Amino acid sequence: MTIRRVAAWIVFLGTLSACSTASDVPNTASVAGAGGQTGVTGGANPGGSNSGSGATFGGSSNQSGSGNTSGAAGAISSAGAAGTAGSGTGGAAGTGSGGVPAGGSATCTTSGTELCEDFESGQLDLQKWKVVKPTTSAKVSVDDTRAHGGKYALHIQLAAGSQSTAQIADAVTFPANLNTFYTRAYFYFSPDLPSDDNGGFHMAYLLATGNNDLGFVEAGLGSAGKKNYLGYSEYYGAGPNIHSHGPTFTEFGPRSTLQIVPMKWLCLELLQGGDATTTTRRIWVEGNELPEQKSNYTERKPPTFDLVSIGVLQYHMTPVLTDVWVDDIRVSKQPIGCNP
Repeated sequence: MTIRRVAAWIVFLGTLSACSTASDVPNTASVAGAGGQTGVTGGANPGGSNSGSGATFGGSSNQSGSGNTSGAAGAISSAGAAGTAGSGTGGAAGTGSGGVPAGGSATCTTSGTELCEDFESGQLDLQKWKVVKPTTSAKVSVDDTRAHGGKYALHIQLAAGSQSTAQIADAVTFPANLNTFYTRAYFYFSPDLPSDDNGGFHMAYLLATGNNDLGFVEAGLGSAGKKNYLGYSEYYGAGPNIHSHGPTFTEFGPRSTLQIVPMKWLCLELLQGGDATTTTRRIWVEGNELPEQKSNYTERKPPTFDLVSIGVLQYHMTPVLTDVWVDDIRVSKQPIGCNP
C-alpha cells in the first residue's frame, strides 16, 4: 500500500511532431494534445535495449535488444531468477519467479523513501499526498464505491469526451534513493478505454517528473492506441520546470502489444531511475515484466526525479472512460511486486 515516484525514459532518435504540447502537464486546466504519431527509425542505443526501429505513440512499437542495467541492487533478469549483484549505480533489482519483482515486503512503513497507502482512513492523507488540481471535467475523492482491499479506494471521475487531468502526487519519498524508485498501484478502469488504430488517446497513469541540465523531463507508464500499455518519455529542454517545447525537445515510447483489460483490478509497477549518464525504466503488469518497455536511455542526461503522480492525465479528448479507481499504492527503493 505505498506509492512512489518513478520516471525514466527510452531512446528516441529523430524529430517528432509531439503528441504532448506545452499544455500537456498535470496541473493545467486544459491539455491540448495532437493526434497520434508515426514511427521513426532509430539507431542502436548505447544502452543496448532500444535498437533498430523505435516507434513513437502512433507507431508500431518495435523495439528490441537485451541491454540490462546493472547497479548496486543487481541486474534485471527477465528469466525469473534473481538478478546478480552489479557494479553500477543505475541498476534495478532482479526479478523473482514469473517475472515478479523480487525483494518487496508485505509490510510497509511510510517514512523516508518508503510510502504506503490503502486509503482505509476514508480520506486523502495530505501528509502523504499533494492533490494535483483536477480539470473541471474530473473529480478526485476517496470513497467506498469500489476497493481492491479493505473498504476504501481513490476514485477518479471523468467526463467521457473531455480531456481531463486528475492525479495525486507523492509528498513523502523524494529525493529518491540513488535517484531510483519503484511505484506500484492497483488500477480499475470503467467501463472501457477507447481504441484507436493511429495511436491516439494517449493517457498517463504513473508519471515521474524532474529536471535535467536542459530543463523539464516527464516520464512514465500509460496507454495509447488499441488500449496498449505505453512507456514513454518527454525531454522538454526549455529550462527548469518549463513544460513548453524547447530546442532540444524529444519524445519517444514503445507501445506493448498487451492491452489494458477494463472492469478488472490490475497491478501496475514502474521502475524509474537515473545515474550520471543513463535513464532507466522497467514496467510490470500483474507481476510480469513487459520486456519491450526496458529502456536504458543515454541521449539526454537523466533528470533528478522530484515527483511521482498517480491517476489519469489525458493528452487528448478521450471518449468512453468515466471512472478509474486506484488502491494499495506503494513507493519504495526496493522492488514491490503484487502482494499487499
